[in-house]
Amino acid sequence: MGGREGEFRGVSCCTMARRVGRFGEAVDAVAHGRERKKKNRGEDEKRLVELMDWVTRQIDQAGRVPRLSDVVEQAGKGFKFDSLSRRAISAALRRHPYYHMSSHQMKGPRRVGRYRPIVCNQLGVLHADIGFFPKEREFETPQTFQSGFLIAKDVLSRFVYVVVLRGNRTAAEMERAFGVVLQQHKAAFGSDGHKIVSISFDQERSVMSHRVQSFFRKNFISFHGFEWSDSKSKVAENVIRFLRTTMARLMVSKPPSQRKWWQFIDEAVRSLNSLPIEIDGQRFDWTPADVNKRTLAAFMRDLYRKVPVFYFAQFEIAPQLVKFKYSVGSVVRPKLLATSSAQIGIKRSQKNLKDDRFRIEETVSYVARNFSVGRAYKCVNLRTGRREVFDEWDLALSF
Repeated sequence: MGGREGEFRGVSCCTMARRVGRFGEAVDAVAHGRERKKKNRGEDEKRLVELMDWVTRQIDQAGRVPRLSDVVEQAGKGFKFDSLSRRAISAALRRHPYYHMSSHQMKGPRRVGRYRPIVCNQLGVLHADIGFFPKEREFETPQTFQSGFLIAKDVLSRFVYVVVLRGNRTAAEMERAFGVVLQQHKAAFGSDGHKIVSISFDQERSVMSHRVQSFFRKNFISFHGFEWSDSKSKVAENVIRFLRTTMARLMVSKPPSQRKWWQFIDEAVRSLNSLPIEIDGQRFDWTPADVNKRTLAAFMRDLYRKVPVFYFAQFEIAPQLVKFKYSVGSVVRPKLLATSSAQIGIKRSQKNLKDDRFRIEETVSYVARNFSVGRAYKCVNLRTGRREVFDEWDLALSF
């Protein structure tokens, strides 16, 4: 009884009452906070429902497929839903019936920020590829549309061109398709607009033909064929995935028998070219259609201000200042992971390296996306003599 009893004897009734009152106020505040939090959660759920209704109207009525960043911007600037976090909006969008099956999935980040940015300071430099859609059991894909589509993307402005291929992918058909790309370019930017100056493509036999190469020379277009790799046109491959996702969201409200991709592809391309440009997570007040030779200087200022690595990545780092894992003259093999989309179906437990061997001829150091030092190697194929550049993590020492 000694110490504690003396402590309470020295406290007056009024003081004790005040202490009890404060404790009661604290309990009431906690309870009130819980009720307010519960109420706010209910209000946020109603706001998410309203936001998802807006997404549905954009697709059904306007034919426009919003990205996550577009939905976040609409929530903040359009509806003033400041209490909604990007994470909550993303979770709701993934549950949206138009987005649920087509949302991009990933096991986890790999080499985050360590890749080399694709830097281009002029318009008209295109990366191109051929895309396909799977056959559907609900309807028969006509023979005319079974060759897929040609897709090209401007590396700087992100403007997308798409041409549906008809019949077999012959040299004549590819010449026609590239001619349509030039027509689409003229229609979008005018006869006095910037020109298409370069096209890069995987080494498709029909594209490498004399007929198509003559077409490029006649139109003063330089051609670059991605060497060795089965899957190197990553700019075009990424936009193929984005185009498929956009079309899936446009078609999901239609009956299965009406989900014919060739009827929706033009609408999907218009949607892509009308959305604000995003580069490395930075959103611009420019759409791909806004960037032309008259606005190029202003766009480049915005690009360097928002994504400064695009400026610094133009410059090389002296290799003698960097420590490399492999030395010049070493024999290496590329890992299968370096050619991801081309290796579907290969059992990596049985085979992890490419058959071709390469000899390192030169070391290359560069500024990576996260401003760290990237390491790459210029190599020569010991079988074909062709040259290729690999990042250090894509190679393994061989014999």
